[in-house]
Amino acid sequence: MISLTLGELCRVLQGELLQGDPNIKVQGVSTDSRQIKSGEVFFALKGERFDGHDFVREALAKGAIAAIVARKIEGMPQGGLIIVPDTLKALQDLALYHRRTAFKGELIGITGSSGKTTTKNLVARVLEAKFKVLKTPGNFNNEIGLPLTLLNLKPEHQVVVVEMGMRGRGEIASLCQVAQPTVGVITNIGTAHLGRLGSVENIALAKRELLESLPPGGWAVLNGDDPWCRRLAEGLPVRPVFYGFEDSATFQARDIRMKGLEGIEFVVRFPEGETKVRLPVPGKHNVLNSLAALTLGYFLGVEIDSMVEKLLEWPAESMRQEILPGPQGSLIYNDAYNANPESTLAALDVLKELPGRRIAVLGDMLELGEKGPELHQKVGRRAAEVGLSMLVTVGELAREIATGALDSGMSNTRVFSFLHPREAGQFLARHLQPGDVVLLKGSRAARLEQVLEELQEVKR
Repeated sequence: MISLTLGELCRVLQGELLQGDPNIKVQGVSTDSRQIKSGEVFFALKGERFDGHDFVREALAKGAIAAIVARKIEGMPQGGLIIVPDTLKALQDLALYHRRTAFKGELIGITGSSGKTTTKNLVARVLEAKFKVLKTPGNFNNEIGLPLTLLNLKPEHQVVVVEMGMRGRGEIASLCQVAQPTVGVITNIGTAHLGRLGSVENIALAKRELLESLPPGGWAVLNGDDPWCRRLAEGLPVRPVFYGFEDSATFQARDIRMKGLEGIEFVVRFPEGETKVRLPVPGKHNVLNSLAALTLGYFLGVEIDSMVEKLLEWPAESMRQEILPGPQGSLIYNDAYNANPESTLAALDVLKELPGRRIAVLGDMLELGEKGPELHQKVGRRAAEVGLSMLVTVGELAREIATGALDSGMSNTRVFSFLHPREAGQFLARHLQPGDVVLLKGSRAARLEQVLEELQEVKR
């Protein structure tokens, strides 16, 4: 937490104190007037659909000691006001100041086309075996969430783990200017945001910005099974280390045994030997996510046995690989927080390993550009291969998933398409049987949680 007076804060931000007591102590910061706490400073950010300046009075009335604004407020409400040219940059400048003055430990940046949040949670979990860790909450992985995370740094924190998302070139570089990472992890390079960046090569270059921001000699922990990841560190003064299933990996997983809903068992080979690992969740992609965490922890000096034990405490998050009870004795595999082609293929592979009638509910995958129809059909072809009893698509783009499945020989009596998620949920509720396993997977905008709501309504 920051420890500044209002006057000191004004100097850090190179702003002008329009009004307020410069000696009053700042107790924290907020960008949400609805959640402001007494003693905090409110940053009036401007977005596409909102303007924080409209909520300055509300924030001050709720106990904020000051507001950071980019323009004078009409009528000048009671309370402190600091004016700056750009409130978002001011928030980021404050986070950078706090990161530099309050923290001297390792800061780990994690990015990739998929698996970022799970890997972030696993890295934090295994590092907790040795360190006091601060991590990005939820998916606070953008230009607002990352600085807010850093502003929660306390003296006891020894390691920080931050997730870095992006939608275009330069965005990860900007996040790195604030975070100043000392270690980088890249989970994979896929087609997420292909529509914005135009090619997988451009996506790889955007992710490489994390490695370009590391100090000389910084660890770069990379997925060795991904051909793009293997090339990302070339020409950079970093220390690359690879994990994966290939023999060339420093941390290699082998002898993988799928245990259905009970999880996965495998052996990890590392420089000093090998050890058995058990994960309490299904999915071969989770082996890679856990390998990233083990690799990083090893090079930061965490005992292997301690990390393996920590992996049993799998960090659950809403709408990310959740196993939930459904109606009629069914199970719901809820992975509907977001989706791209690679993560959807991985989810289908999980479904393939589970017992019972397998049903996939797949929604639109967005930001794929002109490749969108082709990539949706690719998912459909895979859906036809994994032995589904039923494929349900939700959304206009997802109809291409149905097309791919039908073209690959899946019977039209097992493929159903809906435009709206509630319609899909109501349909499913009428057709579920005991022992069915239902996968929910789609982009955030597909709103597949509404399918779940319909199923849970039946369960009541």
